[in-house]
Amino acid sequence: MSLAQTNAPGEITLQAVWDAIQGIKQHIDEKTEPLQTSLAALQTSLNNVNGHIEELENRVSTNEDDIENHKTRLEQLEESHAHLVDKIEDLENRSRRSNLRFIHVPESAEGRDIIAFMSRLIPELLGHENFPEPPAIERAHRSPTFRRVDDTAKPRPILVKLLNFQDKVKILRLARKKNQLLYNGSRIHIYPDFSPELAKKRRGFDKVKRRLHELNYKFSLRYPCTLSVLVDGKVQLFRSPEDAELAFMPPSPASEVSMGSPEGT
Repeated sequence: MSLAQTNAPGEITLQAVWDAIQGIKQHIDEKTEPLQTSLAALQTSLNNVNGHIEELENRVSTNEDDIENHKTRLEQLEESHAHLVDKIEDLENRSRRSNLRFIHVPESAEGRDIIAFMSRLIPELLGHENFPEPPAIERAHRSPTFRRVDDTAKPRPILVKLLNFQDKVKILRLARKKNQLLYNGSRIHIYPDFSPELAKKRRGFDKVKRRLHELNYKFSLRYPCTLSVLVDGKVQLFRSPEDAELAFMPPSPASEVSMGSPEGT
């Protein structure tokens, strides 16, 4: 019997089943074809996105490498800059090696010839017997800082550059030996002359130096900025004010732990 053979009424033929299946398949194909097209377009879009992401990842990786290289270069430049700053400061202080700073010399006491005045003042302050010949002075001048015109203003320091470094050492040594240096009723102080940066660093030790005076410790501030203290016959060196204060300053109340009294007593 062929597929085309007609069966009795009410019976389903194979041809009818086949036609139904083909109809369903065609219907499904018609419905899924747009989905297939959309999926293909979506896949293409995803591939493009993945390509962009990969490209961005490569760029980010390259940028990170560049940033790391720049950071390394910046650190090198900062290190070189710090080295150059230290070198310049060292050179500036070396250029001041034979300089002295005289504090509280009355304003205008030097008259018109400040070098001749300082050549007379130094033996007068430190003893003529110590200076058979006045120390040779290359140049001298008042510090070019702003000064008020009224009489209560402090006199500007006098900066003296000596021709002989040993004269500087001698003057500082004699000045330390004398309790006070007086000129026309004014107490004169003599200090080495340092760059502003080094002077600021050395002033950082002022607080602990006052404390060492109170404790009667022998000490000196070595060049460029190291505090030397004689403790029990041994020299201790401190390169930062914080370390020196930790060793010699009394602890602040805030840093002490108060135990208090037992409750009820």
